[in-house]
Amino acid sequence: METLRSRGITRDDVWTAADSLLKAGQRPTIERIRLHLGRGSPNTVSPHLDAWFAALGGRLHDPEGFAPKPGCPEPVTEAARYLWEAALQVARAQAEAALGQRETALAEAQATLAREREALEQERLVMQARLEGAEAAMAEMTRARDEALERGAQVESRATVLQQQVETLRAEAGDALEARVALQREFAAERATWDQERETMTARATANERRLALDLDAARVAGKEAQKLLEAERKAALERLAHAAEAASRQGSEMTRLSQSIAVLEERIRQREAMLVEYREQKDAGSRSVAAVGRRGRPARGALAGGASGLLRTRAAPGG
Repeated sequence: METLRSRGITRDDVWTAADSLLKAGQRPTIERIRLHLGRGSPNTVSPHLDAWFAALGGRLHDPEGFAPKPGCPEPVTEAARYLWEAALQVARAQAEAALGQRETALAEAQATLAREREALEQERLVMQARLEGAEAAMAEMTRARDEALERGAQVESRATVLQQQVETLRAEAGDALEARVALQREFAAERATWDQERETMTARATANERRLALDLDAARVAGKEAQKLLEAERKAALERLAHAAEAASRQGSEMTRLSQSIAVLEERIRQREAMLVEYREQKDAGSRSVAAVGRRGRPARGALAGGASGLLRTRAAPGG
């Protein structure tokens, strides 16, 4: 049912509804026109509304575009003129607002477009850098591949050389195995000789051990005898040492006595020297006295000499 009604909406219905909304001070939209008509689908209303907006500018410059039909009363004509002017002002305001919105949207779209262009340029630069990097990487990979191929050829050449060396080593290993077998045979023969010599040396060692055991027994006996001799010598040495110590003790006593005697003799010598000095002084004094008496008489010299000799004997007597 709705489809049939939508098909029944004409261009005049949409334009009349848009004029009514514009005169009422409202902006005509698809939803408002559908509400105003009470029917219609957006697909049906939309092209007629676009056509109404396209013809609105020409109708605004045509004074008769919204004029009432001839024969209308003056009050209706005045009301229509008033409504026309009001609708014109509203339409102008709405058109200016729509133009401003469109300009703003256009500016925003241009700014968005500029940003998108800048982003696309950045993406292009990034992609260009990636492409250059990919090309450099591809060149590097190509160079690495060439190097790998060259290394592979070198490895194959080395593998061939190694294979030849392995074959040579295998031949040498066979020769070495044969040489080892020959050496094992020689070793077995020499070992048999060594075993025989070892048995002979073992028998000799056993005989030597027995002989050494006998020599050790004889050495032990000789050692015991030597120990006895050393003990006797030690005792004799101790006795000689004791005698020497006793003799040294006696010599020490003798030395002490001799030291005392020497001290006494030295004291006597000092006394004799003092007496000699005194005697010489008295002699000199007596000589001077005799000379003086000689001038008076001879008998005085004998008397003085006798007196001096008696004095000398008297002083020498106490020292013994």
